[in-house]
Amino acid sequence: MGAPLAVALGALHYLALFLQLGGATRPAGHAPWDNHVSGHALFTETPHDMTARTGEDVEMACSFRGSGSPSYSLEIQWWYVRSHRDWTDKQAWAANQIKASQQEDTGKDATKISVVKVVGSNISHKLRLSRVKPTDEGTYECRVIDFSDGKARHHKVKAYLRVQPGENSVLHLPEALPQNWGLYPGEELGHGAPRRALPWACGP
Repeated sequence: MGAPLAVALGALHYLALFLQLGGATRPAGHAPWDNHVSGHALFTETPHDMTARTGEDVEMACSFRGSGSPSYSLEIQWWYVRSHRDWTDKQAWAANQIKASQQEDTGKDATKISVVKVVGSNISHKLRLSRVKPTDEGTYECRVIDFSDGKARHHKVKAYLRVQPGENSVLHLPEALPQNWGLYPGEELGHGAPRRALPWACGP
């Protein structure tokens, strides 16, 4: 009776081994593999909030790593979203793991700046703004469209750019002031008479 039991156990062992080998050779397109790798898509470099002075050049970086090794279509876009800072979920944006959405929310205030498309599993694109102006202040968003599973999945990160007046943006007074500067109409400046300082003038 021991021999038949040993034969049965051996048969079960080989059956289990056969099933394991069959699962390992399953084509990569089957759903269990896709579900496993879809959660590994992430931003490897994200833009950060920054402050610049008028006239300076600004650069924002954005890099994305796809969910699988096979090549597929990736698209990265830079958007100027709005001119005021009304988003407050800072922790979510800093996590580099943004939940993918199935639809793109452009919004009325959104303006597309640039688009780059590649076939691969990684993509990166730097946004460069030359000689920024106060009107450039606002929210900039990096959007990645991932076609790894046959559907367009949208991933987003964003940063806020604040533009301050430049160092040379100051009031310049004329080098040579008129002779009657500081006098009321009709007054004459006599010899030795002091000038009357204007309300905003400082110093002797």
